[in-house]
Amino acid sequence: MKRINGNLIFERNPHIASFASAVGKKEGEGPLGKYFDRVIRDSYVGKDTFEQAESALLSTAVRVALNKGDFEASDIDIACCGDLLNQCVASSFAMRQYGIPYVGLYGACSTMGLAMIVAATALECGAADRAVCAASSHYCTAERQYRFPLEYGSQRPPTAQWTVTGSGACVLDVSKQSEDSSCPNPHISAARIGKICDYNITDQNNMGAAMAPAVVKLGTFLYFSIKA
Repeated sequence: MKRINGNLIFERNPHIASFASAVGKKEGEGPLGKYFDRVIRDSYVGKDTFEQAESALLSTAVRVALNKGDFEASDIDIACCGDLLNQCVASSFAMRQYGIPYVGLYGACSTMGLAMIVAATALECGAADRAVCAASSHYCTAERQYRFPLEYGSQRPPTAQWTVTGSGACVLDVSKQSEDSSCPNPHISAARIGKICDYNITDQNNMGAAMAPAVVKLGTFLYFSIKA
């Protein structure tokens, strides 16, 4: 791996071997509904709390991603996962059943990108050959975490974002076979880790404004390319 002006250039070409998503009812009814692997109509996903429901969404996304790639949990060397909750409880409880070495990450809206950068770096240096990356959120848990519980009945201002209910997961692979073949899957060519850029935005209902300055000043990104 090379580092050029803060950009990480990956040379082993870690590629996305499989991927999956599990979302809630509202997301399934949207314009991208047909592209999701699982649409779960119950906001509780059959659990007792919204936090447990979010954990179930992440577990589902990981399981489907493994199945689509014909992988077993034992084939995965590291899991880089995260969510929006304290102590990353959604992802940590979701991943305990898989028995994969786990790295919990908290990057808010950048969690999936951060997970893929951390995993790709581990693959690049030879610490792993395959990694699972996953992130989740749930509208009801996020409202309780950052604003007010839904039961409070507070009004939503026009600037308030609607946190997605769902989870995405993928398997990154850089096994010897994949390095020797001309894999057509998207692979990570480069990445950049952003810096904290605080413009003193204090409106909890306008998180987009708080994050925008960092994006403008080269925030976290991944560059994908397709091998010919």
